[in-house]
Amino acid sequence: MIKRNISTTKKARYFLSQEPHCEIDEIWIVLHGYGQLANSFLDWFKPVFSKNTLIISPEGLHRFYWNGFNGKVVASWMTKEDRLDDINDYINYLDNIIYQIKPLVSTKSFYHILGFSQGAATACRWISLGETKLNSLTLWGGSFPNDIDYINKMNIFNNLKTKIFIGENDEFYNKSIINKEIKRLNEYKIKFNFHHYIGRHKVEAAPLKKLKKLIRKEIESFKTT
Repeated sequence: MIKRNISTTKKARYFLSQEPHCEIDEIWIVLHGYGQLANSFLDWFKPVFSKNTLIISPEGLHRFYWNGFNGKVVASWMTKEDRLDDINDYINYLDNIIYQIKPLVSTKSFYHILGFSQGAATACRWISLGETKLNSLTLWGGSFPNDIDYINKMNIFNNLKTKIFIGENDEFYNKSIINKEIKRLNEYKIKFNFHHYIGRHKVEAAPLKKLKKLIRKEIESFKTT
């Protein structure tokens, strides 16, 4: 058996909270988790929609039927099969979205990336391997993947004021798992702020509004540098 790869074009989709315009100075790129779609994921962010904020929700390149052969359609960012090619594909895809959006908004815009669940690992790989310069990072119900050279990338991540949000009733993160993750990040010397909230494995409105305030503070600091 001989394996060969070929590059091909694929039309991908993403959703926006509003039409881009030159007064927008705050960009959120929100990456959904495994088994979601970008449009329904964007609905979770309605509590922080505003005139000067553009929220971009890209969709994972792999759609499939949740129940096997029919019914609900969902998407994924990657699987373990040909994983490096999938990572390269979605990094190029995310970079291309920003290339398309950037000329339409303020040249002084602040770029915040939020990854939820599987999207958290996707966000970290994009930061590590992509060409887009991002200003802030939030991991929500997700963690840093193991396949990044954090020693050499430490400065990049530490400039992003990383925020980690985990629900107290998140079915994927008990106290033991959280403590192990905190220990691992401390070993990598990655700076982060940890936020617990009342809720499950979902982007909830109350902590989301808290995050919005944190981002505005970061933007004010960003404007003075």
